[in-house]
Amino acid sequence: MDAQRKNGSLRRGLAALMLGAAATAACAQAASDKPLTIGVIELFANPHFAEARKGIEESAKASNTRVLVQNAGFDAAKEAQFIQTFITRKVDAILVSAVSPTGSLAALRLAKAAGIPVVCYTTCVNPPDDKSLVQAYVTSDNKNIGTITGRAAANYIKAQLGGKARVLMLTCEAYDVCKQRRAGINEQLAGLDVKILGEQEGYQLDKARPIAESLLAAHPDANVFIAENQDAVVAAAQAIKAKGLTGKVAVFGIDVDTQVAQLIASPDGIVHWTTAQDPYRLGARGLEAAIRAARKEPVGEFYQYAPSPTYTKDSPQAALKYVADRR
Repeated sequence: MDAQRKNGSLRRGLAALMLGAAATAACAQAASDKPLTIGVIELFANPHFAEARKGIEESAKASNTRVLVQNAGFDAAKEAQFIQTFITRKVDAILVSAVSPTGSLAALRLAKAAGIPVVCYTTCVNPPDDKSLVQAYVTSDNKNIGTITGRAAANYIKAQLGGKARVLMLTCEAYDVCKQRRAGINEQLAGLDVKILGEQEGYQLDKARPIAESLLAAHPDANVFIAENQDAVVAAAQAIKAKGLTGKVAVFGIDVDTQVAQLIASPDGIVHWTTAQDPYRLGARGLEAAIRAARKEPVGEFYQYAPSPTYTKDSPQAALKYVADRR
């Protein structure tokens, strides 16, 4: 009789354990299937963020996730307002391209205090605050991007200019990612007879174009133009053509959009090279990390790098494919 009671108790205990395990699994499945709402803040309106948005939105559709997308337009005050709105709406996570390495800190601290996980993409706050305030930073290896473009420019200078060059630059070094690009460029140009005749910040086309023209007017002997983002590439190429300097000044750039790709493939040969980010995959991977953070799943490595494809006028097929794929 005692043995029967013990066996009965054991069976009931096992059944309870199995029922509990099944309930836990069901809860976990329900949590993973729960629709999410994620707030997204873009740094500014340009082709990079337009392409990243496509990746974000298509990844959201595949993941039963709603995204609320806002554009900060380089304005830290707007960014803070958007984050406060997302906190009020109790979003499940925030994906943000931070406006300022330091000026965005207060807003991110508010999100952390509210218990809302944050993931950065493209830009973020500076270390060590990045790891204390966000779950992951999905970006490009910007030092390597600069290295690749710098190496292409250095090879051209050695092969076509006898190792000597007079260089102009359009920069975006208000942002840490562009400082990293510059470090890679500088390392590759070191040891060559390179003189930087002039450099100015210019990373939005409407502002960068007149700056490029002014640089060319002030330094008509320039023979290489380095541009640190896609709008700067377009601005430099347009200015060179407008000044009648086609064939005299070669552009080496960073980033790609359809305009840059068309310039790479153009017979005028002004733009020789660009090392690109992959904003579509960058945006998609950023959202995937935000979803994992929202579901309290491991997000993987803190720094997550998207690919960096290259485009060159010597092999225009890749640039032409890039344009065709976006029609």
